[in-house]
Formats: sequence, structure tokens, C-alpha cells
Amino acid sequence: MVAQMGVERIILCNAKKVPKDYFGSHLFRKEGEIPRLLVEGLCQAGDCRLPEVTVVRRLKIFLEDDLERMFPEGGAARVIAHPARTRGSELDPVRMRDVRLAAGGGGKGELGPRILLAVGPEGGWDEDYELDMFSRHGFELVTLGHRTLRTDVAVISLLSQAQDACDAVTSAEVKINS
Repeated sequence: MVAQMGVERIILCNAKKVPKDYFGSHLFRKEGEIPRLLVEGLCQAGDCRLPEVTVVRRLKIFLEDDLERMFPEGGAARVIAHPARTRGSELDPVRMRDVRLAAGGGGKGELGPRILLAVGPEGGWDEDYELDMFSRHGFELVTLGHRTLRTDVAVISLLSQAQDACDAVTSAEVKINS
């Protein structure tokens, strides 16, 4: 599904609430299974850009050592999705539509607004450790509401909202430049 949505890069990472046997599933044991599923999604969407897939088993090391190299700060709005547990809690998430995006340069070959989206495992991220770690790396907390959603539902919903937010910035830029 994420290939159909036009995602360029997928990072599959471990987190506190990820089931211990997740990386032992058939998707990781059977060589070529992930690319096969991505190609299937691309065919559905009529696209040919295969997303790059990286598997990360240690989240902290990835954030500290690889995040900036792969996703330089300022290149994309960094958002992390997490269910809003209670109204008025110390966690103050916004909706995707409220994330501030920088307009792209608009010149030939320049990219429009971009979003780096972190979606956690079923039940969300660890609130005392993982959310703080993402926050220290410039991620803004977003939510789809108070319901705890399955990860596949949350990912598609968030990607749809992210595309809409990026399109709104691009449309506004075109109207200003016209």
C-alpha cells in the first residue's frame, strides 16, 4: 500500500512495542518478498519508482548515527504519529493539517514540500523514552485522534493526510507565482 502512495523510502525499525518475532516473519525470511509486494503496489498505481527499504533493528543507534545522513534536517518536516491518550495531557499532538511545511523551490528538478513520517507499532511508541528521543531529533507529534489504530490503517491514513498537506502548500505556491 505504501508503494501505491508514492513513498520514496521505507525504514522498518524495531521499537519497544514491536513483537519479538516481527523480524522473523516470512517478509524478512523469504528473499525478495518485500520488493515483490512493493512492485505489486506500484503496478496498481501505475508507477515505476520502487521505494528504498532499510531494516533497522536498533532505533536509538539509527536516530543518533544515520538519521541526519539519510534525512538531513530542514529537508523535510519531521513528524511522529502517536495516539492522543487523554485530552490536555503533557503530550500535545497536532493534526497533520497543522504541521508547518516549507514550500519547495519550485524550480526545475526541485522537490516540493516533504514529510518524514514515523509511525510506531500497534499501541504507539513508548511515551517516556521513544517519544522523547524522536523529539530531541526534531520530530513534531501528530495524531489521528484518541483511537489506537492498527499500524496499517494509521500508515495509510497519515500518508493520505501528508499528501494532502503537501499538495495544499504546492497549490498555494502555484497561485502566488501565477
